[in-house]
Amino acid sequence: MPFPALRLPALLRKLWADPWSRWLLFIFLLAFALRLAWIAYADPDPGDGRMDDSLFYDFAAQMLAAGKGYIHFTGHPTAQWPPGYPLLLAAIYKLFGHSIILVKLLNAFAGATACILIYAIGAKVFSRSVGFLAAVILAVFPSQIYYSTLMMTEALSPALFAVLILLVLNWTIERENPSPLRLFLLGVLLGAAALMRAEIAVLLLAVLLVWKLMIPSWREFARRAALLVMGMVLVITPWTIRNAISMHAFIPISSGAGHTLLAGHQKDPYNPQHFFPEVKYQREYADLPFPEQEIKVEREAMREGLEFMVSNPRYEFVLLFEKLYHLYRSDSDALKWINIGPVMPSGERRVTIPHSATEKWSLLADGYYYPVMATAALGVLLWFSVRDKKRLLLVLFVVGWTLIHLAFIPDGRYHTSLIPIFCLWAAATLVFVWERMIGRSAGRRGLTEDEDP
Repeated sequence: MPFPALRLPALLRKLWADPWSRWLLFIFLLAFALRLAWIAYADPDPGDGRMDDSLFYDFAAQMLAAGKGYIHFTGHPTAQWPPGYPLLLAAIYKLFGHSIILVKLLNAFAGATACILIYAIGAKVFSRSVGFLAAVILAVFPSQIYYSTLMMTEALSPALFAVLILLVLNWTIERENPSPLRLFLLGVLLGAAALMRAEIAVLLLAVLLVWKLMIPSWREFARRAALLVMGMVLVITPWTIRNAISMHAFIPISSGAGHTLLAGHQKDPYNPQHFFPEVKYQREYADLPFPEQEIKVEREAMREGLEFMVSNPRYEFVLLFEKLYHLYRSDSDALKWINIGPVMPSGERRVTIPHSATEKWSLLADGYYYPVMATAALGVLLWFSVRDKKRLLLVLFVVGWTLIHLAFIPDGRYHTSLIPIFCLWAAATLVFVWERMIGRSAGRRGLTEDEDP
């Protein structure tokens, strides 16, 4: 059997001989270059005095790289954020030192890779033409470019979820008898992804539902589901044990569900004055030591949020539509996070991008986003079918992702992970329209030729 390294040149020659592969390389380079250019233009630093998620991710990664554990700014153990992203950053810091630019280069690479992945998904679900056009749409998608300069999970999650969806298609939906090893490995990857974004659990539910529709036998379905869940549990259990030891509480992934639930289940939750309702509990339990204080605050916030839901069913129903609006209303939220710099002595906030330019970039993002979303919605109406399990998987993932965020306090950045799927459905519509136009044009030419004497 030839050594794999000896087969690489032959594989590269074969790929280069394929016109699709050459064009995909161009798309990858285009996407990567656009993201690098944006990073050079807008380069916020987590340590510039801002107070946001990137500040904690950077701090936690530095502490992990230094061997001090996963700790809060107070120096005590925490589980308020999932550990996956800080662990990834810690590996970079450990190998290359505290380099923010390397993290951003990883973001740019992941964004460009997502284009190739969505091509592969599109080729399986629709056609190579649809996958190619989806890759083009994603490569120049403004918001996807904007997030590449931020130390946030939104920069990596589109590629991460695309990998998982592609593996589900390859290993389970396209195979009648997937091997136990692949099912178990898929569970391991889902578990690892859940440690970065806990919401990935909705993909597990989508996969299980599609499997059940595909597999008549409950016994066979249970076997596959057990292997998948076992893989996830294997990855998540060590972190859960760590939390039980360090936090003295059962926390599978993150303790932050309490305050996010309360934030989304109160009167007028999108009022800026109501963004941090858990602060009252932080003051009430300020005398408690950490991590006991963190656990107590989260549990009280969870209790109050659940009580509000039960006591205000009519308001909760109306609130669902308000949350849905905020989840999908705009695609320029990355600019807000880029410009969330510190407040200067003058009272003004230091910004990375001037306000006049921010307005133009915002218009560009939303002006691109709305037509893609409208075209994608049309594509779902035209080509969705429960019988097509590949398309069903994509739709179930979007629906599940939406519903899980409606249970908390969604804003625009939380739909970022779904953008590649929207690009795919939009591309399906555009390719359909183009093929119909070409078909009619060819038909008219044929009729004219037939009528010539």
